[in-house]
Amino acid sequence: MQCKTILAAALAAGLLSAGAASAADVQIYGRVDAGLRWTHTDDDDKLALQAGNRAHNRIGLNIVEDLGNGMKVKGYLENGFTIDDGAMDDSEQIFNRRSILAIQGSWGEVGMGRMGTVQSTVAPYTMGLIKWDPFATSYSQASIGTTFANTSRVNNAITWQSPSISGWRLGATYSLGDSTDDDYAVMADRDHTFAAATDYTSENLYLSATYATVQYGKKETSTMADDAQLVGLGGWYRFMPEAKVYFGAQYQQHWEKAAKMTLTNVTDTSYENSKSSGFDGYSLLLGGTYEFGQHKLLGSVQYFDGELSQNNSADYQFTVLGLAWEYKLAKKVWFYVAATNSWASGKLQDQKDYEATELMSGINWNF
Repeated sequence: MQCKTILAAALAAGLLSAGAASAADVQIYGRVDAGLRWTHTDDDDKLALQAGNRAHNRIGLNIVEDLGNGMKVKGYLENGFTIDDGAMDDSEQIFNRRSILAIQGSWGEVGMGRMGTVQSTVAPYTMGLIKWDPFATSYSQASIGTTFANTSRVNNAITWQSPSISGWRLGATYSLGDSTDDDYAVMADRDHTFAAATDYTSENLYLSATYATVQYGKKETSTMADDAQLVGLGGWYRFMPEAKVYFGAQYQQHWEKAAKMTLTNVTDTSYENSKSSGFDGYSLLLGGTYEFGQHKLLGSVQYFDGELSQNNSADYQFTVLGLAWEYKLAKKVWFYVAATNSWASGKLQDQKDYEATELMSGINWNF
């Protein structure tokens, strides 16, 4: 209740600031998405009111103050919620999706706080996964985050992103400690994430290369014996004004997750000694978009192939097909229909069945 009160006060302050003469420019924005989703699995059929088929519900503030001489101070604050019951994503975090204070100059931008890394699916600094995905991480299983390893959001982080020079940029993120369980833990006992990326943008081409590593702390409770790493390459190409093709490839090593499969899902005791090193594997994506008038068609196929790092006989393959049609009702309002289908194989498939078919439809409004 206290979090909700503080959030309301923060948003009210933002509204007052936006309406008053002030040196700071405050923009309030959000996304509201609601619809129906039918999910079929081997065990169940479920029809539910689903918040966030096309985009997760959120409200946030972008704040900029010009310091002069090309310098700016910026703030990014964003909270997620579910529209069906109005609940916050996390009652312990007011701005669970991002909480960043940044300074921008001729050398680029440095941001500090809670954020997505430059490798991740998460704005504002992403130079990786979300850019390779025709669905931009929307529509449940169709999101690239289903089959690609993702550093996502990290706490206590610093990101530097260079200015664009002839279309090229560099970026890096480092977390001084992902977990907030013990703020006074020594550096060596914390989990740390480092990510780096470079990208190129032109009118008809986007291309980026990414790297990330998760350095696990040496706590007695740690289940991971080896640090995780990944490398990836992807982007999009506009081959005609209305159409783009998207592509991505990634290799992961010692990751805690493999295309929805987690280490806790592997319950067979014969694999117990090889679980502490996580999963190795590669991911591939090919997709595209086509726009005509008020309509947009989207589609992709994703594939993951991997195994436990210390036991290549414990293999796992996962494939996802995604299709969507969007119709623009207004400048920032979309009606959508989407479908996904996934299937799995390999010895680890027996540990946990993630195969599913989904149909979803609803309305998404950005403001």
